[in-house]
Amino acid sequence: DNSFADSTNVSFQSLNRKNFYTSISFGMGALYGNNPSLKNFIQYRVPDYSRLTRDEQLSEFYTGLDFFGGIERQITKKFSIKGEYSYFIKSYNVKFYTQYDFSYYSHQPYLMFFYVIPQEYSYLKIGAGTGYIYSKLSVKEYGTENSYNSNGFGFKTELILNAQIGRNFAGYLSGYLSKTFLSNLKDNKGKELLTNVTNETVNLSSLGAGIRLGVEIFIF
Repeated sequence: DNSFADSTNVSFQSLNRKNFYTSISFGMGALYGNNPSLKNFIQYRVPDYSRLTRDEQLSEFYTGLDFFGGIERQITKKFSIKGEYSYFIKSYNVKFYTQYDFSYYSHQPYLMFFYVIPQEYSYLKIGAGTGYIYSKLSVKEYGTENSYNSNGFGFKTELILNAQIGRNFAGYLSGYLSKTFLSNLKDNKGKELLTNVTNETVNLSSLGAGIRLGVEIFIF
C-alpha cells in the first residue's frame, strides 16, 4: 500500500483545493542600487578624489545584502497579503582610501499584496507594496566614528516563484525593483549631515533591482 508514501508528496494544487494557505518565508538576497546623494557626499569627503582614475572612483551602483522574513496569507484563490521584514546592509567605499568607511543598515517592514498564479507543484506571485524604512549611516575616518539617522518609506514590486520541494516546503526565488524616499541624515542632536564645500544635505534615497533566494513553508 503506497497511500502513505503518496500522501507525503501531495501537490500544492491538491492541498489548496480545500484550504487557503498561510506561509512563512525567509532567506537572503542582494540589491544592486544607487545612492546618488551619498555618492556625492563621499566624493567631497575623500581628499583628492578627482585625481583618482575612473576605475578607482565610486560606481553609480553598488550591491548590498538583504536578509528577509515574512508571513503571507492567501485571502482568495488568486490573491494574498504579506507582511515582511528585511534587514539591509551596504558599504559604499573608495578602495584606494582604506582609512575611510561609509556603511549603513536599514530596517524595512513592508506590507505586500500579491496576485497568485497556482500551478500543480508551484506558485507564481506578482505583487507590490510599501513600507517604512529606518536607516543608520556610519562614517569612519582615521579611527573616529560618527553616526547619522534617517527614515522614510519605500515602494517595491516583486515576482516570486515557489517551487514545491516537499509536502509543505518550497524554494523561494524572486526578483524585485525598489524605490526609497528617505529624509536627510541627522546626528543624535538633530544636526544635519552636510557635504563638504557645497553644504548640500545628504540622504540615502535609492533606486535598485534585487534578487532573493530562500525557503517558504506552507500551512494549508
